[in-house]
Amino acid sequence: MTATLEARAAQDSDTPATPVFAAPIRHPSAWTVADFRSPADYSVALDAAQLRDIVAAVRRIKAAGIGLDGLQREHFEVPSLRPVVKEIRRQVEDGRGFVLLRRLPVEDYSKDDLGLIFWGIGTHLGRGLSQSVMGDRLGHVKDFSREDPGARAYRNKQELSPHTDSCDLVGLLCLRNAQAGGGVSRLTSAISVHNALLAEHPDVLAALYRGYVRHRRGEEQPGELPYTPYRIPVYSNVEGKVSARYVRSYIEAGEAAAGRPLGPAERAIIDTFEAVTKRPELMLEFTLQPGEAYFINNYTILHARTAFDDGDAPEDARRHLLRLWLDAPIRPVHPYIRSRGILPAAGRTPSFDWSSSITAVRH
Repeated sequence: MTATLEARAAQDSDTPATPVFAAPIRHPSAWTVADFRSPADYSVALDAAQLRDIVAAVRRIKAAGIGLDGLQREHFEVPSLRPVVKEIRRQVEDGRGFVLLRRLPVEDYSKDDLGLIFWGIGTHLGRGLSQSVMGDRLGHVKDFSREDPGARAYRNKQELSPHTDSCDLVGLLCLRNAQAGGGVSRLTSAISVHNALLAEHPDVLAALYRGYVRHRRGEEQPGELPYTPYRIPVYSNVEGKVSARYVRSYIEAGEAAAGRPLGPAERAIIDTFEAVTKRPELMLEFTLQPGEAYFINNYTILHARTAFDDGDAPEDARRHLLRLWLDAPIRPVHPYIRSRGILPAAGRTPSFDWSSSITAVRH
């Protein structure tokens, strides 16, 4: 065993583990698609009075010369929105884990104004976090793969399998759909998946609690390894609250970079988990329309999307969503899955060549 692997083994032995929650979880967050008769069952729609108040709030903010970087909660006080914010918070903290917000008239605002509105709503739910080494606290989910073939997932057009992000709450607001279609949103209850694995594959569930090394996708800070020097659990149980943290590509690349690429048995564990997350009865599908947004609990909801195609559309006509990563104290969680975004790094972009990294490890 090499010195590196010896150190890795010692680190793994000290990794805090949590016990498998060994009973079916009966909670609104353990939903299935059959629980929803229509989108109205998981939606909140803005009404005319709220929209008028949003217009007034944007005017006040702009008149005061406040930009996105300076926009705080007190600048976006819209009393008529309090019931909406309360319902979003109730559902993401202790309800089904997600809410679809509808009827924001994107055609009435500039892109910058829409950013102010989305950020303003976010200030009432949590603290905005940097989403990449660029320091972008308001992320732009758009296909930049033509300009940057190594662009991170939120900046390309590929299909994304069910995963979680690096924050407590995630928000996505649709400004424009893909020119040639695709980009269907997919949400799966990680808690319902946990219930299914407990009943059908308890050995798989136990392995997921043990966790995996994760790659840092080229966004490690100075002095950090390109992968985590410890296992991060896919599932963890803290104070009776089960939470999930998962991105398949980061696990595969992280284990390879640590010198122990996943073997067939380990891949079978991940395959089984992903197959359950994609069961039609567990995966809710819908296409966000311009002016619609969703907010999700990043510990109980796995989110995904289908691939999309913008054809030859120029950058300013491509599919475009705004993304929020919010830091919010919504539940007790394992310290290894709690993430407060990605620290900015001057001169770097969220781009990484996975193939060259894994090839270098193998050679």
